Amino acid sequence: MKILGFDLGDGESAVTLLDEDSTVEPRVLPLLGRSSMLSAVGRKDGRIVVGEEASVLAGAENAVVRFKSRYLTDPAAAGDVRMFAQGVMQELIKTEPALMAQVSRTVVGCPAGWGEGRREQYAALMESAGFPNVSVVPEPRAAFLYARHARGLRVDPALMRRSAMVIDIGSSTTDFAYIVDGHQQDLSVFGDTNLGGGILDEMILRRAVIASPDREALERVMQESPAWRSYCELEARRLKERYFLDEEKWTNTPLTRQVVVCYDQTLMLDLSLDRQAIGEIIRMPSDTLGGRSFMGCLEDALLAAAKVSSACVPQVVILTGGASRMAFFQEACRDAFSGSLLVLCPEPECSIARGLAYAGRVDERLKVFRQEVASIARGERLSRVVAASVHELYEPVAHALFETAKDCAVKSVKVWRRGGVNTIEQLDALMEHNIAKAFSGEDAVKRVEGELRAWTDELMRTLEGELTSLCMRCGVPPEKMSLTGARMDASLGGVKISLLDAMGMDIVSGLMGVVLAVVGASICGGGGIALVGTGPIGLIAGASAGVLLAIMGKGSMEKMLRGVQLPVLLRQLVTDGAVLSGIDRQREEIEKAIITALADPRSGFAARLVASLSETLGNQMEKMAQNAEMSICA
Repeated sequence: MKILGFDLGDGESAVTLLDEDSTVEPRVLPLLGRSSMLSAVGRKDGRIVVGEEASVLAGAENAVVRFKSRYLTDPAAAGDVRMFAQGVMQELIKTEPALMAQVSRTVVGCPAGWGEGRREQYAALMESAGFPNVSVVPEPRAAFLYARHARGLRVDPALMRRSAMVIDIGSSTTDFAYIVDGHQQDLSVFGDTNLGGGILDEMILRRAVIASPDREALERVMQESPAWRSYCELEARRLKERYFLDEEKWTNTPLTRQVVVCYDQTLMLDLSLDRQAIGEIIRMPSDTLGGRSFMGCLEDALLAAAKVSSACVPQVVILTGGASRMAFFQEACRDAFSGSLLVLCPEPECSIARGLAYAGRVDERLKVFRQEVASIARGERLSRVVAASVHELYEPVAHALFETAKDCAVKSVKVWRRGGVNTIEQLDALMEHNIAKAFSGEDAVKRVEGELRAWTDELMRTLEGELTSLCMRCGVPPEKMSLTGARMDASLGGVKISLLDAMGMDIVSGLMGVVLAVVGASICGGGGIALVGTGPIGLIAGASAGVLLAIMGKGSMEKMLRGVQLPVLLRQLVTDGAVLSGIDRQREEIEKAIITALADPRSGFAARLVASLSETLGNQMEKMAQNAEMSICA
């Protein structure tokens, strides 16, 4: 699979190609013999022409430039963008037909300020121009991905992981991306959608027209002929680019260019740049900037970026975009981030296009990663793994429930013995309440926590190999999805809830019935345990059988005996030791009954526990995956 990165800029455009599985950096595809091409479009002899051919001097009709900056405000600009994209695609197919046939995904850049709806419209526009499977990515993110992966920058990875600010200045916008620990922050992508190097082209042209003896005639041409105005702006852009490639050379000697304008008469326009002129131009009020100067807007944007990143000051500031070559821009960035390492991209006109290709690969891997994590976390795979080992929990769960119920019984008997409740019937109700409350609290799970953790860890080890393989394929550090490394600390509470939910009221009620019967026998002397002697106390022993039978649900007479109120002095004969002894004698029988109830398919315990644990563990996996995604995206 091949991915196309298309940086359609307001001043220049570039295209790169990346193989999905290649370790080689994205390759720049030449456009009309250049690594980057002027973003200009027109028609000549009925065909679309782009770049240098889209000029009135080259015979092009209706040639236009800087259409991307007008895309948000001028409905006609969408047609210009589409026509330019069509022209670029035609050039690519003509020069690289075999490669273009293999392209399965296109990633196009946009300014940070564009919303999701605008990006969707832009993607549809690019697809209508012939680019396949288009996605739109903010240019600052592409710049960061380029900086992260590019070998030519030689930025210390440790600095990139700590904190970084990417500043992308193009022809139409200045965008920022703020990254901490390799992750883009919530306010990471922002910028000024109007502040770009193309404004300087306008200002250079405006300054030259104002200084010309033919000012009125030139202003009329600029107003009446968009094609000639576009041509003059391109000439101003060429002058600007040549100047900033070697500013020192033009410190004292101005760089000049004479433009011949042939409209209804021949006019001469003299363009000139030196250090003083640049100083004047960047402080001139601009209509595009609402009467403010370029330098004033730039300083405000950098101040806002410094404020956003003040909590974790960037260790490295990466400058990209064609206009990043401007010395005054670099100096302003140094002033705003005085303690940071300033890094300049070696080919700023191509860095965004390369970053967009990287973004395409990253997003493709992210898609696979999300789908496969979801298939494990929400599919049958996790449920099967849980179901295969859930029986290992029955014995420790039964033991924990038994111990919890026993403690509740002893505490309840103490209340009965002191006269807090008067009858066996009331004692049964108290125990039932206390046991139900204990089962819904922390005690039962705390008793089984060690076994539950060991069982969960083994389950995670079963799944870990599959997740590690997925991480390796998708470029995610395996430790980001280490379930055993995380030890499921965040999910033990969820496992507790799952355990209680899975028991169901039918199992809880049945368990309480068993415990209540044993406790009643221990109190009253039933079950072969003689707690009382002869005489008046013997009457109690005789009554105890009836009470026990009543607990088991037999006969109306026995039910009536449950309401007998025993004297408090006689109750003292029923000690804690007697109750504990009576229950412990039947521990094996009770725990076996609990295990049988848990394992019985008719109770639904196993099915509910598998479903509940699968959901809990699946949620944990997806939370970890969301955090791991940042390692892919950033």
